[in-house]
Amino acid sequence: MPLPIFISLLESSRLEQQQISIYITHATLQGIVSNLHPDAVELRTNDGKRCVVALDKIEAIITL
Repeated sequence: MPLPIFISLLESSRLEQQQISIYITHATLQGIVSNLHPDAVELRTNDGKRCVVALDKIEAIITL
């Protein structure tokens, strides 16, 4: 289960259209949250592509 602080940061990115970095094992993803689902987050990356990440795989989030 994702930490409540992660959900809060993801929701803020979605509402405020603020860019974030999401750290998962062996990768870092940057973008703006476009959708937040109960078990996954959908990012719009800097080059306009969609990326879906399982919430339980997120290790850290940095707001930019």
